[in-house]
Amino acid sequence: MSNAISDSGIVVATGRTERAVAVDLVREFIDALSRRDLASARARLAMGFEMTLSGNHRFRTLEDFVAFSRTRNGPTHKAVEVIEACEAANGIAVYARGVMSGEWVDGQRFADVRFIDRFMVVEGRIAEMDVWSDMAEFRPR
Repeated sequence: MSNAISDSGIVVATGRTERAVAVDLVREFIDALSRRDLASARARLAMGFEMTLSGNHRFRTLEDFVAFSRTRNGPTHKAVEVIEACEAANGIAVYARGVMSGEWVDGQRFADVRFIDRFMVVEGRIAEMDVWSDMAEFRPR
């Protein structure tokens, strides 16, 4: 009798951790939002989703967030440098950190603006997003 693995039709698979799945979900969301593919980004959100930006600006829809953003800056790109995930009381907290570049509504360019986004992933969907950045430090006066 052999203990070797044979081609007997048995499939051995490894499962992905809940944290790894949450990290992928957040990456996909950030990519979709940066392309302004709101349908794809929205598909990753939980019912009751809420986004809060620096300055306590709150949004329940991506459309409201995009409309608000257009009053402050033009196209923006986030270069994510690090994504970390950990268990939280009601789900998985995912932190994305990096720098933003883009332009203000007057066309002036900006670059290397630090940001941290914190996502709360609950049952495979993004329930909350908190955004902190140095945008106010770079805004033209």
